[in-house]
Amino acid sequence: MSTSLLYHVFCVRGYQYLRSQFKNGGVEFVIQRNLKDLCCPMCRSSQIKRRGTVTRRFRTLPIGKKGITLVLKIQRVECKKCGCIRQEKIDFASAKRTYTRSFERYVLELSKYMTIKDVALHLNVSWDVVKKIQKRYLHKHFSKPKLKRLKLIAIDEISIGRNHKYLTILLDLHSGAVVFVGEGKGANSLKPFWRRLKSSRA
Repeated sequence: MSTSLLYHVFCVRGYQYLRSQFKNGGVEFVIQRNLKDLCCPMCRSSQIKRRGTVTRRFRTLPIGKKGITLVLKIQRVECKKCGCIRQEKIDFASAKRTYTRSFERYVLELSKYMTIKDVALHLNVSWDVVKKIQKRYLHKHFSKPKLKRLKLIAIDEISIGRNHKYLTILLDLHSGAVVFVGEGKGANSLKPFWRRLKSSRA
């Protein structure tokens, strides 16, 4: 595999392909960052000292039925300018993730047509991995819906658990989207929503 395939297939930029190895029924691609591109993750200064490496593995897009893992020695750097000592920033994966952003997008695309269990079986990952990817996406795009165009609403209460705990759900009748979830029931549970609605000038 050439380095250009890292860019065009896996959306991995600024890294070189070293070798491939077969492990646990999948394929591992060993890559490394171009050392000339190393910089401080905080101030982006190129005045740094290298302070050792740690090896990490990232799941990425599969090839056929073979799971693909990127193996990377992440450089720990000390910045001469700002003084911080940290690991280099990974451009193709979010912080504290064991998979790439392209893998996340693939999971979300499959989720339009398959259940969480089916996606997990197809990609040979745990159910929790798929669930967390979906949860983060929903929270990012729908946790605070815009209220400016809200015209008609519906309000209902639901009971959760066995201890008679309640949630108050508020819907946009035009789109069917949930625009607010309040703890408890009654007028007090909607006070935060009325404040948001007033500031939105709907």
